Amino acid sequence: MVAILVAQGIVFAIWAFVAFRALFRLFALLRYRSGEAIPGIATSLSAPRVFLTDHAFRKDRRWLGLMTLLMFLISAVFAARH
Repeated sequence: MVAILVAQGIVFAIWAFVAFRALFRLFALLRYRSGEAIPGIATSLSAPRVFLTDHAFRKDRRWLGLMTLLMFLISAVFAARH
């Protein structure tokens, strides 16, 4: 039981790292595209589309999807054993 919780904690830490890394990379890209230190509302509203379609975020999307599925799987195993 403890091993499942430790595994879940490790997977969550990886998920959080990938999510924040992608967020900071996305913010940097939007700053570059807008030419401003803080992108405006129109640029910010395009962020989800950029993240979901831009080739630069392909690896991030895959890792986030994989880690999310792994967290759900570990949670289901924990719930089944508890």
